[in-house]
Amino acid sequence: MKQLYVILTTLVFWIPTFAQRDKSPELLISNVNIIDVKEGVVKTGMNVFIKGDRIHDVTKSTASDEAATFIVDGTGKYLIPGLWDMHAHPDDPEMWRMNPDEGSRDLLMPLFVMHGVTGIRDMAGSLQVVNDWREKIASGTLIGPAIYAAGPLIDGPNPMWDGSIGIPSTKHVKQKVDSLIDAGVDFLKVYSLLPDTIYFAMSKYARSIEFPFCGHVPQTVTNYDASKSGINSLEHLLDIPLECSSQEERIRNRDIDYGAINDRLGQYVFRNKLIIDTYDAEKARRLFKTFVENETWHTPTISMWYKNAWFETEKVKDQAYFKYLPAYMKKYWTPQFNDHLKFRNKEFLKVKQAMVDHYMRIIRDMNKAGVKLLAGTDTGANPLCWPGLGVHLEIEMFEKAGLSPLEALRTATINPAIYLGILEDYGIVSKGKYADLILLTENPLVSVSNTQKISGVVKSGSYFSKKRIEEYLEEIAERQ
Repeated sequence: MKQLYVILTTLVFWIPTFAQRDKSPELLISNVNIIDVKEGVVKTGMNVFIKGDRIHDVTKSTASDEAATFIVDGTGKYLIPGLWDMHAHPDDPEMWRMNPDEGSRDLLMPLFVMHGVTGIRDMAGSLQVVNDWREKIASGTLIGPAIYAAGPLIDGPNPMWDGSIGIPSTKHVKQKVDSLIDAGVDFLKVYSLLPDTIYFAMSKYARSIEFPFCGHVPQTVTNYDASKSGINSLEHLLDIPLECSSQEERIRNRDIDYGAINDRLGQYVFRNKLIIDTYDAEKARRLFKTFVENETWHTPTISMWYKNAWFETEKVKDQAYFKYLPAYMKKYWTPQFNDHLKFRNKEFLKVKQAMVDHYMRIIRDMNKAGVKLLAGTDTGANPLCWPGLGVHLEIEMFEKAGLSPLEALRTATINPAIYLGILEDYGIVSKGKYADLILLTENPLVSVSNTQKISGVVKSGSYFSKKRIEEYLEEIAERQ
């Protein structure tokens, strides 16, 4: 009997509470203010009818012949599309060394949804794990976001992380890429140790078959050349500050006088100070123009850089969130195990924090130049990059960098839908779209930080009230 009780309570926890499917439409959000992220306007007094997992109608009329089985009063509230995390690693290969178990790993999925993140771009991990999540989510036994996945990283002959696909030479490119596509990846992700010759052979082949690819700029390739090669998105602003420096050539050629500084950490600090101090606005403008011309998107993950630079103080502020993380993740987010938290002296932290400010300037200038931006957190191995919650910090930092609240909100709603080619189904609150929505108590066009003031979340037509979200989060905490 005890075993049966455990099984039943587990099923009750995972199956969505709103499961009535016998009347049409099933859910009505009445008299709500809809944020039209495409046009940038607020549509007041709207009624949103949801049938199954789709938005059945959006109208001013309650339509007497439409009998909703569940009604949410949206008076004075604001409805936005569900958010997307466009750089997530819930099954991060960097954490495989911690031997995560299936049950603990599964608990990460509802954390996204409970914070209004209804879709993610999984940027590396086991495709088997992703497909397992997809099956559980589709069957209703697991609450989780829509997932678009890269599967294994594509790296050089000696890959950096476990589970990666190493390509030893250009002649192996087609076979390796085809094997990933046959396995069912949604896109390709290139990584840092890929030699330039192999990278360009891979980019040429991917373009020839019109298959999307994105990722880190390999260490032997510039962002400029990666953009020219047709890469769809570039991640983390890697080497963007360097390519915006008037001293780029000297730094790349290691023609720097470090004086009496002999240690690697000291040289890192010196080099990054030089990069920051030699920002060339005209050089940056030309680079950003190239991104616009080639339609190269960028996922800055500025919140990741911020959390890393300010880890010591942010950890104290974020204590309340640790209870929701699985034990293996909490353990990995410590200096004992995490490479990101080592060698952190005063000068190192000072330059890391200065670089965050520099990234913010670059984001502002990119946005002004028309570069397309995506919200991503790099959640996974990176400490304090919280599943779900981190997206709200990312878009808040975009606003602080100089984007308008609307522009910041678009990076997590309509922009991901455009980038992924799924605008027909996601990104806007309108008839026919998937019913992935967030109900807010305050207007996010006044301040994008208002996305954190969640009254309810709709995922695939199932409604989670604020009270139910809090209950789910507590159940997750109890299971850790």
